[in-house]
Amino acid sequence: MSFLDLLTHYPGLLPSIVIGVLLVFWLLTIVGLLDHDSFGPDWIGGHHDSDVDGLPDMLLALGLDRLPFSIVVSGVGFFWWLLTMLAAALLLPVLPLPLWLGGTLVLIAALVVAVLLASFSLRPLKPVFASSDNVTRETVLGRPCRILTLSVEENFGQAEVVLGNGTHLTLQVCAAAPNRLARGVQAVVLSFDARRRRYLVAEYEPP
Repeated sequence: MSFLDLLTHYPGLLPSIVIGVLLVFWLLTIVGLLDHDSFGPDWIGGHHDSDVDGLPDMLLALGLDRLPFSIVVSGVGFFWWLLTMLAAALLLPVLPLPLWLGGTLVLIAALVVAVLLASFSLRPLKPVFASSDNVTRETVLGRPCRILTLSVEENFGQAEVVLGNGTHLTLQVCAAAPNRLARGVQAVVLSFDARRRRYLVAEYEPP
């Protein structure tokens, strides 16, 4: 069976659709139309100690409690796709089962293993998100920043702050509409909106 056949037939078709959606999402994120926290429940993207009590026990057990939803889903989706494709090519042809049954078993088993592999590979990223969040709360208020997304709205936007030690931090930001904030525009961080979990910014013209 060719690679194209694996992509377009059961069971490989389902994880291929998922990986396609994820690729589109990250492409839109790269060009600034979305940010990586623009979808998903808050309990998986929370980076603060106060959020831990509301997390499912499985997330805590897997060590995925301080990672953004998009990162976790992308990791699980990638491994699910990879394992399903390998199993469809190597295992399904020798299984004495109907395709619908064998494919379903492959999808379920691949998903379980994918979650475990994602947990193992993504867990080292936890300190990056946790430490960045702790730093930003204490140091970015009042600092100038550069807008990264094509626009900044009341629940959407990203900006970059450069600290005195050269550290570059990417913040989830928001601003009252209408505004002239766009990619490359200089802004200033005014405050932190706990409800929206974003930093409020406004246009800033250096003296």
